[in-house]
Amino acid sequence: MQNILLYLITVLIWGSTWFAIEFQLGDVAVEASLTYRFALSALLMWGYCLWRRLPMRFNAKDHGFIALLALFNFALNYILIYQAQQYLTSAMTAIAFTTMLLMNIVNTRLFFGKPVAKRIYFGALMGIAGIVVLFWPDLDGLDLTNASLLGLILVLGSALSASLGNMASVRNSRAGLPIMQVNAWGMLYGTIMLALM
Repeated sequence: MQNILLYLITVLIWGSTWFAIEFQLGDVAVEASLTYRFALSALLMWGYCLWRRLPMRFNAKDHGFIALLALFNFALNYILIYQAQQYLTSAMTAIAFTTMLLMNIVNTRLFFGKPVAKRIYFGALMGIAGIVVLFWPDLDGLDLTNASLLGLILVLGSALSASLGNMASVRNSRAGLPIMQVNAWGMLYGTIMLALM
């Protein structure tokens, strides 16, 4: 039962992100909008960590990998996805972003030397196929104008960035770093990076 609940929460949060991005686009610059969003997240996460008195100290090497996580998962990934969604529908953006599954498989092999079973590729392709079927009406009406092509390139760049961020996250996990504190630092670093862009 707990796994089903966690799955439903993940689907609700991750799935609604694409719609939230679409509504967030507007008069405010993408970088400013993201800076506000992540500053609020960083504030909440730091508040929780401090309230729970969680240890927040890490060595310089770990901070370097946390900064990589922030750059790829929280800053560059979101800048690219927000920019892409100015040219594509949220459905098309979600479909293109699923290529991150394949990128994660390849990057896990490249960065960690982990062999990948054929069933994992098959599962990833089945997942992508399911998303494509779900959003087929949006795909059917897609014309690859210059703007749509630019949006697609931006989404693929975002997916690659997120995949590289995931590799930093895997490294941090293997090093035994606590998730909550790492993400609090990551959100703070991501906010600073976004503010500087």
